[in-house]
Amino acid sequence: MNWLIAFSEAAAKTDRLVGNPNHVALLAVGLMGEIGSILAEVKKARRERDAYPVYRKKLLEETGDSLWYYIRLVSILDPKLLSTLDIGSESTQVERSTESLFTFLQLGEQVGALLAAINNESTGEFSSLLIKIWTVFLKMSRDTNLPLQLAASENIQKIESRWPSQKNYAALFDEGFPEEEQLPRQLDIEFRERARGSQRTVILRCNGVNFGDRLTDNIEDPDWYRYHDIFHFAYIVHLGWSPVIRALLHCKRKSHPEIDEAQDGARAIILDEAVSATVFSYAKHLNFFEGIDHVDYDLLKSIRGFIDGYEVSRVPLWQWEIAILDGYRLFRLLRNNRGGRVILDLNKREIRYIASA
Repeated sequence: MNWLIAFSEAAAKTDRLVGNPNHVALLAVGLMGEIGSILAEVKKARRERDAYPVYRKKLLEETGDSLWYYIRLVSILDPKLLSTLDIGSESTQVERSTESLFTFLQLGEQVGALLAAINNESTGEFSSLLIKIWTVFLKMSRDTNLPLQLAASENIQKIESRWPSQKNYAALFDEGFPEEEQLPRQLDIEFRERARGSQRTVILRCNGVNFGDRLTDNIEDPDWYRYHDIFHFAYIVHLGWSPVIRALLHCKRKSHPEIDEAQDGARAIILDEAVSATVFSYAKHLNFFEGIDHVDYDLLKSIRGFIDGYEVSRVPLWQWEIAILDGYRLFRLLRNNRGGRVILDLNKREIRYIASA
């Protein structure tokens, strides 16, 4: 099968704009936005030169995103093109060639022309503009030695990570380790809020025993961050991962020194806290996800960039979305009730909240 047809079928399953009265226009705007991201990457690479080592990886990702929007437009505006577009001229090499800035600008120009044609309802121009855009995509592939089929394939993998056809949790990372090195599969955690002068502090108790440090908001304008450990507990339930909780519960994987150092050590703990703080800064502008049923895709992609190289990078993005949303559901309950208990079941991937008596 022509890989463009296969790509088109896969892309159609993940088009969340279907049903919108401005479906085609929004797809065209999305294509223009992704072309802008390609141009931004080209600009960064020329400005930073050797100080921007992720250029090819980012360019491949942005190209894949652009192809998704392009193939959706072809499928809707002129589906017959799918079997006639030339797919034999793109690069199949991996070494970088000579890039022409003109080619990237030409791509933006042609997509802009398509956007104008859609806006003006100039249906007679659609096919020729789509062919011109594809021709420039092929030239860009040759100039950069980035195969378009590879970009499309990685795009589908990324989308499947975010919007899978079937959701099956990834296995817990410590399965097969000694029981004392596993995250406890059931936990009963109590969050107690106490006054300390003008400050509010939170104490954690696990199975009736205090553990961890007393937490305050650590900011001039109180924002309830003292309850942020709930996010780490949501991570262990929905991701099977939290170096912070492993350290608190003394269940680091000491029997495998390389895993203990690389996955459970200080740097991983800092990463865990950094992700929590980054998402929290974002969530503050959304009333801590109150009434929101999804997480912005760009935020999820940013998290994926943070965790690159760590075991948790193997967890699909949809699990991160659930971990974040469930964590903030519990955070709001703890905040509103000034504490409470959370019952964790890692086997069932569930967290229950119980208000304090």
